[in-house]
Amino acid sequence: MENYKECNAEQVLRKVERLIDLGGNYYIRNVYMDLSIFDWWKDTLSQSNLKDMRKFLKEAIKLGYTGYVCFKVGVTGCSNGMWAFKEESTDGYSPKGDAIYKSFTPAYNYWQVNKMGLWGPQGTAFDSITTIKELENYVGQLK
Repeated sequence: MENYKECNAEQVLRKVERLIDLGGNYYIRNVYMDLSIFDWWKDTLSQSNLKDMRKFLKEAIKLGYTGYVCFKVGVTGCSNGMWAFKEESTDGYSPKGDAIYKSFTPAYNYWQVNKMGLWGPQGTAFDSITTIKELENYVGQLK
């Protein structure tokens, strides 16, 4: 199945919002393809996780990162994240090029931006962008 063709920000946002409207928790193994989750460290996706995904997707769309999105649902101490790209995937994997990243656990709260193959902001700590306002300002400077 070529599910990756249904993994752009707006398509995944609609699916996330539907699950939020339905309520409850979901076994990740039952929803991972629809939500473009490529890896996970726990069994269930909570309403809080879904709301984090929705917030991320809305911000990504607002900033122009409307292409391929993917998620790694982690727990504190394990790798995790949310990625949104400007480009669509052509092969089911993350495309090269401009992207944003947000950590996916409450213990880590930061954003990163990939511009021309470099994750930034350059010259600062990797976790220096911690608010949406800082993210919007940084992305605005890159244009």
